Amino acid sequence: MKKSLFLVAMLAVATTLFAETEMVSCESDLGKCTYTLSDEFFSQECTCRDGMGEGEDSTIDGTQTLPTDEECDAELEKVCKNAGIKCENEAGTCIIKPDGEYQCTCTGVEKLSSGTGIFGEEGCNTILEENCGTEAATLRTICTDSEIFNACVSYEKTFANTCFEPLSDEEIDALLDVPVESDVTAREISWCCQDESMRNEKKASFECIEAAESCENKECCSACNVGGEDSAEEDKEDAANTGAPTTGTTPEDTADGDYSAPATDSESSAEKEESKSDGCSMLFI
Repeated sequence: MKKSLFLVAMLAVATTLFAETEMVSCESDLGKCTYTLSDEFFSQECTCRDGMGEGEDSTIDGTQTLPTDEECDAELEKVCKNAGIKCENEAGTCIIKPDGEYQCTCTGVEKLSSGTGIFGEEGCNTILEENCGTEAATLRTICTDSEIFNACVSYEKTFANTCFEPLSDEEIDALLDVPVESDVTAREISWCCQDESMRNEKKASFECIEAAESCENKECCSACNVGGEDSAEEDKEDAANTGAPTTGTTPEDTADGDYSAPATDSESSAEKEESKSDGCSMLFI
């Protein structure tokens, strides 16, 4: 008898718990919709295969009911009927729409790529490889202008050596082939290489530091917009972990010091041997 009462009680508790939250979901090659209804709230969330979608959350007012499976399928078709296809790899992400229009974001590269292609997963992957490749961008693949690269490295070394931890030539060399998004110094240099307005801001900070009469206690750093109280806490931590500068801005063209641009894969072995630093030798004048 006691066992029977115990089982009845457990069933009653389980029934109550399951009754508190009900859910209906449906999915297809277009995406997925999920509806949730509890004693306190009602929610609907539809996510399409390209990452787009819509959702709704509301408190219970007594009028909400869960849809039938057929109604769920109809809503999914409505929300995602024009959904594109999303493909991604280490180098970036592309989304292509049914009309063939696509947009790609390459990892570490500021400029978006767009155009038209063949709709479908195969077409999307082809576009991704054509625009971004298969590996994440590095300083070697981004900073192809030697004069700009020369200036950007000089700015970062000056900021680091004056306001943060010293940044050596060897450390710069070691960053040439790492994904730029994986290191704050590489990311700063890559932004500087790609964006003229950011480069101009870095140049202004560089010239400000160079013109300062004294910066022994880093008193010129904040005044020259390098680091300072307004810098994001996350960037400060990144800079501390990597010995990299954080200017709060990003990056022109000439500066003291003469550096070579990263050596490309087509550079001859003799040229690489002459550089003796894998394409990033530093010669101070």
